Amino acid sequence: MADSKENFEPFDFYRTGMGFTWSESSFLWRNNNEEFLKLSDYGITKQDVYRYEQLIKQRRQEAAERHTIYEHRSNFFKVLAVFFLIFIFFFIVSHFNDLMRETGILFDILCYPVYIGLIWCACKYAYPFLAFVIESTQEKFEEAYKYPNFGHPDGYDPRIEKYFNDLLWKLREHPLV
Repeated sequence: MADSKENFEPFDFYRTGMGFTWSESSFLWRNNNEEFLKLSDYGITKQDVYRYEQLIKQRRQEAAERHTIYEHRSNFFKVLAVFFLIFIFFFIVSHFNDLMRETGILFDILCYPVYIGLIWCACKYAYPFLAFVIESTQEKFEEAYKYPNFGHPDGYDPRIEKYFNDLLWKLREHPLV
């Protein structure tokens, strides 16, 4: 019983597996005859649940398309970040060489490990930081589109969400044998 409480995940509009049909893959199928929960207790009908299920399907498809678009934009900005780091590298190298022009060839040879270290720092620290900033910005934009109404998706119905949460909890307590 303790395991079921620890493993319980509440209903999520975009992640909970729906199956999208009244089949065995749908958690709604298991309560088809209202064996565990009565729809009338929540003030909803089977038609309301069906419409909400279709809304979820539509919103998930839109979110998947937006995710693809944002992923392409993110990749574009990551390429720009690489070009930016290459520009910074050549900028530093050219100005460093201009400042040290009067020194001999020995000093130039000693500078190559510094250049290698600069490339290593750019690859090890600068690019991952820029990629993290780009990806977190992408996630923020996606979340803003997914949940525009005070943290809820468009078409949010708290009665149906409560029904789904309670049904998932009941089904967690009564696993399919």
